[in-house]
Amino acid sequence: MEQENMDAANLSRNGSGDKKLVKLALVGPECSGKTTLAKALSEEWNEPFVEEYSREYLAELGRNYNQDDLLEIAKGQLEKEYEVAESANHFLICDTNTLVVKIWAEVRFGRAQNWIERQFLEKPYQLYILCGHEGIDWEYDDLRENPDERAELYDLYKKALVKAGKRFIEVEGTTEERLERIHKSLKRNRLLPRKKKATA
Repeated sequence: MEQENMDAANLSRNGSGDKKLVKLALVGPECSGKTTLAKALSEEWNEPFVEEYSREYLAELGRNYNQDDLLEIAKGQLEKEYEVAESANHFLICDTNTLVVKIWAEVRFGRAQNWIERQFLEKPYQLYILCGHEGIDWEYDDLRENPDERAELYDLYKKALVKAGKRFIEVEGTTEERLERIHKSLKRNRLLPRKKKATA
């Protein structure tokens, strides 16, 4: 039996207690500028961002990963969201989320475990930001696996988002062009912070 159980409180948590945060999930294939964009958003809004837990996990693993490891990575990614949310003010910027682990598991092992699927479907994010790879050179490191499949992976992300009925935008180009696209979408969907009225 898959070890997918996590206590009910964790399954229902939004990671922010009583705060109402706008949660943004940056997703897409490897080398598509997710981390660069997360850092840029973090700097622009003076908000912390949730780093990619898989790098920390795999760096300490000391062996080849298996499907159970991806489940642990998904859980660890959510725990990082809960931790960072405590210091966020309006935006929770997530450099990847469980959708990334879902696609990873499907490509590597043929399926994602049920717990990962549920988290993707049930956890609320106000906007998914699907990052394209056009114009971004592939950069090798020990944790990247798919240099020639970025276009195919991009399509898998898009299909998953459409099928699940998630709100998402697609971003390409320079970091500045991506930031402008995100800002316009947030403004259109009324997700930007309200400006405080000046007092006399």
